[in-house]
Amino acid sequence: MPGQITAVLEVGTSKVRCLVGEVLRDESVTVLAVAEVESRGIRKGEMLNRDEALLAVRDVLKETEVHYRKQIHSVVLVLSGGDTSIRTSHGELRLADPYDNQPQEVDQTDLQEVVSVAKKFVLSDERIRLHCLPCYYSVDDIQRVISPVGMSCERLRAHLLTIHGRRSVVENMQKLVSDVPVQCDDAVYSGLGAALAVTNKKMREAGVLVIDLGGGTTDFLLYYEGILRAGGTLRVGGDHITNDIAAGLQISIDQAERIKIKEGNALTNAIERDRTLSIPSDAKGFNSKMVRALTLHTIIQVRLEEIFEWVKDEVEKQSPNILLGSGVLLTGGGSFLNGARDLGQKVFNLPCSYGKPIEVHGLPSKQQSPFYASMLGAIRYIDSLEQQADTTTQWQRLLKKIWGHIDG
Repeated sequence: MPGQITAVLEVGTSKVRCLVGEVLRDESVTVLAVAEVESRGIRKGEMLNRDEALLAVRDVLKETEVHYRKQIHSVVLVLSGGDTSIRTSHGELRLADPYDNQPQEVDQTDLQEVVSVAKKFVLSDERIRLHCLPCYYSVDDIQRVISPVGMSCERLRAHLLTIHGRRSVVENMQKLVSDVPVQCDDAVYSGLGAALAVTNKKMREAGVLVIDLGGGTTDFLLYYEGILRAGGTLRVGGDHITNDIAAGLQISIDQAERIKIKEGNALTNAIERDRTLSIPSDAKGFNSKMVRALTLHTIIQVRLEEIFEWVKDEVEKQSPNILLGSGVLLTGGGSFLNGARDLGQKVFNLPCSYGKPIEVHGLPSKQQSPFYASMLGAIRYIDSLEQQADTTTQWQRLLKKIWGHIDG
């Protein structure tokens, strides 16, 4: 619904961010306020210290309210981690009249009923549904129908994709928000948000793989023919690269993060074999040090290549032999690492580019936009739910008007 204002909260491993935005009539997103603070008490998208995490969330909400100049009473939570997975299911509904076996016309109520049937599968007690997304429908022998309303058939079938995560992770994050206290209106999977922010309909039709490189986790989603085909979360991200650098070079985490940002590269270069880098001392007792650039780059390449290979294996397992006309898009904080795009192209053997949110206004700088991709996409997702609800309400009003006229 155009004009709907949504506050989105993301509690990440590296940062806790809050963004307030609205979707306009031209479907662009305007950012009204944004803030971020250092994350505390979170690792790999999971809560390790509730009190520290609660303080960080309160801090970022206060800062956002200063910029927004209004109090925030409710938020949509953006979730990563929790071993997010995807499952497909099917539901079938017979529409033919049982007496004369004549095909019937599909209406909105039929769609709701067949999707409800497709949802009726059991997850283990440890898992919780995050999203149930109708992919396409089958109308008798006609496959991959996007909108079957108005078509006639004997049998209607729904093909549904469910994104689910670990229940304890999701419920702990929701409880954290309620303890702030603010209301948690909904929860959106981070990978879905990132994909909706950096792709458009044409890209999803041609086929695109979106990889959101976060601090503690890496989310990925693959679209083809406009349909979500594969996705999930790996419990490894940019912080693991930093940890590898610290261990490999025997320096502090702070020193490792600084040298990664300043001099890091995901591809080794023989030309830099003899180049050395100076690492200043820090306040935690670690002395200054000279290291070879080639050593630093090798450490980074090994870890990032491993992440890309894991994503590649998962995608092939879930949805093999798909041609991606739009290639691979990298987003999130880890996408800023020099050489990440070139390494991605090498691993996937596909064009690889940086995914930046499309049609967004009001962010402090374009360079920061990949950090907020999942949050901006979450706003688009919530807006699409509002529009679907509005469409359903209008359909129900129309039916009531028609039946009311007939009864009269």
